[in-house]
Amino acid sequence: MKTPARKSLKRAGLSAAALAALLTASGCGYINPAATTMQYSAADGIVQEVGDLKLTNLLIVATGADEQGRVLGTVVNDGDQEATLTMDVDGATAEITVPANGTVSLEEAEPVLVERAGAEPGLMVETEFRTDGATHTDQVPVLDHTYPRYAEFVPGGAPTTPANPSNTPKPLDEMVGQEGGH
Repeated sequence: MKTPARKSLKRAGLSAAALAALLTASGCGYINPAATTMQYSAADGIVQEVGDLKLTNLLIVATGADEQGRVLGTVVNDGDQEATLTMDVDGATAEITVPANGTVSLEEAEPVLVERAGAEPGLMVETEFRTDGATHTDQVPVLDHTYPRYAEFVPGGAPTTPANPSNTPKPLDEMVGQEGGH
């Protein structure tokens, strides 16, 4: 014989199980933090802090892994003394000096170059950042003139050929007579 109290307890247990399953499936559970709590770079480059320096949208522009690369982005010094950021990009180094409580926009400053980019465009290169006793290693993107906004920053000038010829449509006169052409 089932008592009303036992039925009520059974319903409460089923309701709690259903609620737990719903919260887990909807992403409201503990294992899925709110996206607004995660720091990420909304730009092409990385965002990082090294000591008193803040790096924003930092990236390297080059045509190949073994080619010279130009460092782009912004470095902000929140400290009250001048600071030098040393970058070790796969064995190639560069230095950026930032005035106390100042900002250096690498797109507008004297070009900061590394002898070799360390990775092909579209890939990441492991880079070590050092300043006044602080060290941090991160993966920095290497980009090329595929993005027109970076073409002017390619060391030696952007090539006249497209960065990715397979994405460039053929002229119509070359397509005439080919099967599968549109």
